[in-house]
Amino acid sequence: MCIKYLLFAFNILFWFLGGAFVCIAIWSKTEKGNLTNFNSIAADPATIMLIAGIVIFWLGFFGWVGALRENVLFLQIFSGSLIVLFLAEAGGGIAAFIMKENVRGVIEDQMYNAIHSYREDSDLRDAVNVAQRTFQCCGVKNFTDWQQNEYFKCCNEGIESCGVPYSCCNLTLQVNLFCGVKIMDVEEKTMEKTCELQSPYVPMDKLRDGYGGGHIIIQTGCLSAMESWFNTNLYYIGGAAIGVAIIQIIGIFLSQYLLAYTQYYNHLRKHCNDLSHRHVIYVNPYHTSQPHPNTYNRT
Repeated sequence: MCIKYLLFAFNILFWFLGGAFVCIAIWSKTEKGNLTNFNSIAADPATIMLIAGIVIFWLGFFGWVGALRENVLFLQIFSGSLIVLFLAEAGGGIAAFIMKENVRGVIEDQMYNAIHSYREDSDLRDAVNVAQRTFQCCGVKNFTDWQQNEYFKCCNEGIESCGVPYSCCNLTLQVNLFCGVKIMDVEEKTMEKTCELQSPYVPMDKLRDGYGGGHIIIQTGCLSAMESWFNTNLYYIGGAAIGVAIIQIIGIFLSQYLLAYTQYYNHLRKHCNDLSHRHVIYVNPYHTSQPHPNTYNRT
């Protein structure tokens, strides 16, 4: 019984956590007005949270209902899903370590996609700004990568042309939304020639006077900054991964133990019922020492 209610409590928390993820993701996508748009899953934090929430919600549902009702089918689904998820995570981690250069290329491509879609998705824009301010970086390799965005490229005549997002500014005390506007020093003739060729103009280290040297605009790229952070915190990340794996292993152990107990108890109960149906106890209504003529033993 202790295992049963421990597994129940273990999964009810996951059930509520998954439900919270789903509600937050649906609210976020509703606020953006694109509840049915799932075209950019890799670049949409709300969609990622929605998928993760649905998976956690259903895992928790099968786990706590299976534990509470001692339902063999639900326990098998929960245990099997945890095993598949654990093996997938382990295989993904091993594959990522072996093919780390390919993983780096995929991450780099997703970063450039985020730059291209910066103004098209509010959640993505917030995620990019949080990432740049957290890791103290700008762009993928450097700040000039923002020239690949239609709003920030120098060929654009808007207010943001030849600029970068405010999260690229090295300002810790206050946020200035216009600190990245018109920060690149571009010769007019060069810009006109580049725009006529319709090619992205990427000025290398062409910042206006006073903006260089990392004083106002951060010149470190996010790809190298994230790699540095990952290498610095490798032991903590490994510890967190081991912690998640231990939680999953505990869930698998508890579900398998309760599943084996439930199957054994159901088998024992079925066996006892079969034995009770095979033996008929006859009560003599005549209270005589002679058996009733229709008395028989069913063996």
